[in-house]
Amino acid sequence: MADRADSVRRFRAALADAVSRSRRARGEAHHRAEDFQRHTKELAKSKPSESATNTQQREMAVAYRTRMGLAVEEFAAAEPNADPARPESSAGKSQEQTPSDGSDLDFSQARIMR
Repeated sequence: MADRADSVRRFRAALADAVSRSRRARGEAHHRAEDFQRHTKELAKSKPSESATNTQQREMAVAYRTRMGLAVEEFAAAEPNADPARPESSAGKSQEQTPSDGSDLDFSQARIMR
């Protein structure tokens, strides 16, 4: 009988510990969510000044990503954007185009599935 009572007491103690850990974790998660929502509202209300440059915005973005524990890619100061005037390669053409020789032997996926 003593073993049964001891087992019940240990079970209740373990259960109480688990409940207290879950309550603590819930409280911490709730606190983080409130902080995140507050910070998001502050960001939404603040308007960038007219003198804000790309460098300032990049510094703010790097600081935010570092604070949130996200990876920060290093960029060169004058990294050029993709050249929009560059013609697209022929690899991006659709497979649904008809063969140029006019034959009806088009075995593209779109034709087979129709």
